[in-house]
Amino acid sequence: MQTITVAGDGSGDFNCDGKDDHVQINQALESAANNPGTTVHFKGPFTYVIGDSLLIGSDTILEGDSGVTIKLAKGLPVWGGRESSISEKKAMLMIRGGSASNVAIRSLTVDGSQSDYYSGVRLGTSCYNMATIVNCNGLTIKNVTFQNGCNDAMLISKSSNIMMDTVTVNKCGHDGIYAYHVNGITVKNSKFINRTNSSVRLDSVTDGVMTNNECTTSGGGYAGLELQGTLKNIEASGNNFHDLSAPAIVHLNTKETNVNIHDNRIENCG
Repeated sequence: MQTITVAGDGSGDFNCDGKDDHVQINQALESAANNPGTTVHFKGPFTYVIGDSLLIGSDTILEGDSGVTIKLAKGLPVWGGRESSISEKKAMLMIRGGSASNVAIRSLTVDGSQSDYYSGVRLGTSCYNMATIVNCNGLTIKNVTFQNGCNDAMLISKSSNIMMDTVTVNKCGHDGIYAYHVNGITVKNSKFINRTNSSVRLDSVTDGVMTNNECTTSGGGYAGLELQGTLKNIEASGNNFHDLSAPAIVHLNTKETNVNIHDNRIENCG
């Protein structure tokens, strides 16, 4: 297994200077895509500033040292928009070439720069997603913090075999995790701080598990778990929903088969 290093101090295989760092990072990711099983490792502490999407291919691990942040640059044209389709929801992290398998993202902070540079953007209008993952079979996101975003932290669609473990979503602009037409997703050991929509939305999902998560709010927002569409084999247990301005769990126009919700702690929810 090969490791490619990306650095901000000149010591990497690919070297960044805190400006347009997506250029060098995508070069590293292209090399990884051509050599399945490669790890792209960010050296830290350093903030990598990107003005375009990072495109991740199959059999690639994207990981960072302590203190690594990937931050959205200022002054960008609008990414996405209210009328854009899911495939058009451009994001900081995306899948290379339209589909991929066996992708891992771990030990990073992803900062959507909302309060820094995009405070005028209306939250939840599909602009500047932090991650849009479409057509991925086998995705693990672990020990990653998504913060300060204008829209979804993680939009996952037409994908399968998804594991979210020890993720923190702190003040995104829409859903923390929005799973739409997904077969097999587990969300566990994570913390969600709502401010616009729901912590986790499962819409037309089969084989979904949400367990041992904390869902709360910084003020505003919606539910801890939002269920929508056709759902089959869903389990939500062991979660702590507290101080939400909406009900902890909501069902919107659902058709449900084998949906089990039990042993959750719910306190002070609307």
